[in-house]
Amino acid sequence: MAKFRILSLDGGGSWALLQVMALQALYSENARGQEILKDFDLVAANSGGSITLGGLIENFTLRDLLTKFFLDQQKRNQIFTPIPFRESLEDKIYALVGAAPRYQTAAKLTALQNSLTTFGLCPMSELPSRIAHSAGRSPHFLITAFDYDWKRAVYFRSNRKSRAASSFSSADPALAEAIHASSTAPVQFFDSPAEFGGRRYWDGGVAGLNNPLLAAVIEALAGGAAPADIVALSIGTGSVRLPVAGPGVEGDPKLIQPLIDGASIPGNLQALAGAIVDDPPDAATFEAYVALGLPLPDPSRPEPVSSDRLVRISPMIEPVFGADGVWTSPAGLSLDDFAAIAKVEMDAVKPEEVGLIRNLGTEWLRDRIPNQPIRANSKSLGCEIGHAHFSQAKDAWNRARAPVAGA
Repeated sequence: MAKFRILSLDGGGSWALLQVMALQALYSENARGQEILKDFDLVAANSGGSITLGGLIENFTLRDLLTKFFLDQQKRNQIFTPIPFRESLEDKIYALVGAAPRYQTAAKLTALQNSLTTFGLCPMSELPSRIAHSAGRSPHFLITAFDYDWKRAVYFRSNRKSRAASSFSSADPALAEAIHASSTAPVQFFDSPAEFGGRRYWDGGVAGLNNPLLAAVIEALAGGAAPADIVALSIGTGSVRLPVAGPGVEGDPKLIQPLIDGASIPGNLQALAGAIVDDPPDAATFEAYVALGLPLPDPSRPEPVSSDRLVRISPMIEPVFGADGVWTSPAGLSLDDFAAIAKVEMDAVKPEEVGLIRNLGTEWLRDRIPNQPIRANSKSLGCEIGHAHFSQAKDAWNRARAPVAGA
């Protein structure tokens, strides 16, 4: 049987530049988006990952997608257009609790439409045929979001005959609209839901879909793909994981997460607002891994396991647990750089913030920053399932994408 190949792109705002850097390392910086898409049968994306997907569909080279989009200050300012200063009672309440929206939702849609000039206005259902006409082959696409009024996950599909979809004819938005819905992170970021076609939407992270891999696997299984034939490349946008302060936790304070005051209403609201879009992607990847029947570790043996059929690629901002029980910074980051990058939010707009993310990506691709496991040890954060280093994950994916003999 032929392989059914999935590409899954996490959300993460400006941090999605790491996805482009990873794709450059897997293909080349001069590879064009549609050339990469031809490697897959289904591509799923959320939020910042859907912006990466938009660039691939537009057929940008990876170099141009990185330098002329994610690293372009003007482009970032258009996506993240600040809300003008106001002094309403509502704004004062927002300021008091520390969870005020920062950016104009409507301006983001205009920026996306202006950037995606070839395919931005194309309905999702027409994307595969248009891409196949020029590139010879196209995958189907799945972009995730959250329906603000129905309070449910929503899936924008190019495959109108998907057996995973409701029998009711769902929305068929233009590509730019689907990306807009998927990337409208609420509360601390954008000032209103994305709105088009009489419906309103928030970022898919609100529905627990910041990592859309499991949704993509379900889509493939519902479409008749056999679990043994599915191979998946899941590319994240970096995650921060710090040991929580407490007895026996030793290391520089810059590497330790302080406890939040559980009695503080502002502190709790900020933590909740962050959790809505943070959606640590460990769960979706692990659930997809198990659903595909891939090998699990033997509890009696400490050796990690992995499979070429599901490859997770994403940097981890986490300290190293030493043999002496003391946490230290990873080889690729000084203590100060570690502390700085751990505080950069998803809406990184300032050049110095983007520079920190780019440096993180460079060190990760050199194996000096850990790669995210599919399952990590809850004490040491070591890899139990997956690939501990980018180079290992790259080799695994190169094996996975190789054609099946005789297919």
